[in-house]
Amino acid sequence: MEKGQLENLEYGYIEDGKVIRKAFLEFPDQEIGEVRDSEEQALSYYAERFELISAQVEQVKIKIESNANKGSFLMKVLHLKETLCKFDALGDFTSLYKILEGLHQELNTYIEANRHKNLQIKTALLEELKVVAESHEWKSASLAIKEIQTKWIKTGAVSDTHKEQIESTYEKLRKGFYERRAAFYTDLEKMMSDKEADFEEFLKKAEGLKSVKSLSELKVAIRVFKEEWQGLGKIKPVKHNAFWQQFQNIIKASLKAAKQQAKEKGKLSAKDNLKAKEELIAKLESANKVILPEVNLSEIQREWKNIGSIDQKTGGQLSEKYLFLTGVISEKVFLDSLVKKKAKNGSNKDDLKKLRVRLLKNLLDRDYNELRTFEENLGKFNTAKGLDGLLEKKLNQQKRKVEIKKAILNELKSEH
Repeated sequence: MEKGQLENLEYGYIEDGKVIRKAFLEFPDQEIGEVRDSEEQALSYYAERFELISAQVEQVKIKIESNANKGSFLMKVLHLKETLCKFDALGDFTSLYKILEGLHQELNTYIEANRHKNLQIKTALLEELKVVAESHEWKSASLAIKEIQTKWIKTGAVSDTHKEQIESTYEKLRKGFYERRAAFYTDLEKMMSDKEADFEEFLKKAEGLKSVKSLSELKVAIRVFKEEWQGLGKIKPVKHNAFWQQFQNIIKASLKAAKQQAKEKGKLSAKDNLKAKEELIAKLESANKVILPEVNLSEIQREWKNIGSIDQKTGGQLSEKYLFLTGVISEKVFLDSLVKKKAKNGSNKDDLKKLRVRLLKNLLDRDYNELRTFEENLGKFNTAKGLDGLLEKKLNQQKRKVEIKKAILNELKSEH
């Protein structure tokens, strides 16, 4: 028998026309084929097939040695180890198996080291995320979290021992941030909606401009309303622009009506004008003696606007008193509407009074804060020509709002 055939017999044998591969390691003898032409040809055929499996093992070994991402070949090595005993060939399977076993151990060591490194990276990312997730700078924090998320995804897996804990901590922090952000914007949306209600209420009051027939007083009133507009705060630009356009339409209609009225109305004497204004002031004072005035404020406002001019000094004093009284009455009406909205069913008189006082104090605190803010920033304004007068009017307006609410509060406290 030739040398090659003897070598083949080292790894297999023929029995009853079957080619049997000899046992190796823990794998027993296994039938791998049949003798077709001759025993020699059968042994040679299966010996040549051994080169195929040897080439596969060598190929994966070379790839592992030359590739930076060695861990990606673990499944290939495991597959070769598992199927090696089933491959129909004759040869030194023991050596091949030992090579695969060595590669398996090498990859396990590599993966373990890599997972330890990944754990260090993800632990550092978690520390970074803990800080960012507590931030209230929503835009910058959102960008930072996206960057952390990108790094987290690019970082490979950690060991199973730490995987659940580190992944759950990451998700909890990330989810917590987005929940807080969502809650913030929900509150902001609600706040914007509440602000829009202030604009709507403002426009309802601005409709009163249409009843001002005196052109000079109308211009003063328009300036006052424009100043109040500036203090309404911020809402969505689209809504803000829509409300502004409505306000401008009211102003244009009011000016047009006042100019027409100025041409048509007769002129009362200064004395008659003074008497008419004093009578209206007296009517307002009488109505204002109770916490819920029964007076048609719109009608009085129309009458006031239709009265002609008087001397500037007396007119200024009466106008200031008029603005204060109408402001008090208007505030009382508004306060009553709030009480009706907030009051619980079955509230008695004392409950309603307490609620009225509490709501008024809240409104007064807001006006106090606005006044303090305005006074603190007053020196920062550029008092160019004409601007100092506007600032003074704005300041007086803010002070009047405070005084009106203080007067009502004192009145409530003095009730028995």
